[in-house]
Amino acid sequence: MQQFSEALHGGGDDADDCWRAWARRLLDSNSLSPGLLASVWAEVVAFDETLAAFLASPVPVPGRTVVVSGSGKETFKTFNVSTAAALLATASGVNVVKGTSSSVSAVSGSSDVLAALGIPTLTEPSRIPEFVATYGIAFVNYASFCPRYAARYDGRFDFLSPMSFFMPAATLVVSADAFLHGLAHDDVETAALGIHAARPDIARGRVVTTWVGPGQRIDELASFGTSTSAVLRHGGVQLLKHHQDGAAGPWQRAVRHRSDHASNAAALVESLRPDGDPAATDLVERNAAAILATAHLGVGEEDALQLVREARLDGRAQRLLSRLRTATSKGIR
Repeated sequence: MQQFSEALHGGGDDADDCWRAWARRLLDSNSLSPGLLASVWAEVVAFDETLAAFLASPVPVPGRTVVVSGSGKETFKTFNVSTAAALLATASGVNVVKGTSSSVSAVSGSSDVLAALGIPTLTEPSRIPEFVATYGIAFVNYASFCPRYAARYDGRFDFLSPMSFFMPAATLVVSADAFLHGLAHDDVETAALGIHAARPDIARGRVVTTWVGPGQRIDELASFGTSTSAVLRHGGVQLLKHHQDGAAGPWQRAVRHRSDHASNAAALVESLRPDGDPAATDLVERNAAAILATAHLGVGEEDALQLVREARLDGRAQRLLSRLRTATSKGIR
């Protein structure tokens, strides 16, 4: 932890190199633990006074609000599925606060795609309650909650880091009931317990990942490959695994990350259409259903999948998208 603390408070190329070496050593040696992540979190909170203030008084949001986040740094990159899934879950009746950022390891990050769609990303957390109350969803930049840490961290890592396991969810400091975090790593249990250690005020959550082929992992659930979820309830974690063989080639071509912001935005819109591409719509539905099931304890996986599919087929997801395009970052109209 001393090396992490020195890198966090330091600056310049040498400090950055030490930080990256620390991160790689932990991941390569499988040395991550919930306790270590809790120590990292404590250092960050002490470093960033803004984050500490939000933790003392989280931004209030309506009941059954789910924080949705992702690690990025996938080894197979899809179009912005978590953003589409958040929209579809909202169209199905779930309140969502979705963290956003510009891309580091892909062409388009969530902020880039939302800008291409004309949907505002909030930079003032105080605006979150009105957006959730009006639309059911608020997209907010992570750095708004932890500006000093974000200025130190952003752009330093082009690979999955220990902070990717839990920081995106933990730093969205709203009074949420649950979280859904996508992780491009198989140790979803450590991530779930790390988020719980950082944010014990959030009662339940889920961390998901899918291995889709040799050297290929996404921070989402998929219909084939090996999907793993860590479901957190009352401080305990249940691991769920699902494996199904399938033809990877056509699926990968349908859901891959596109070469520019406009094309990734178009893929997102396509995935929410009633007549959208089957591979893309299935991927988005599965992840929207995970958000819905996390929000509602009494809703099972298959029922959640049916509910989000209905919201896509009857046009609710498209209507929500249209409504959000009438919003601005300066006000609601």
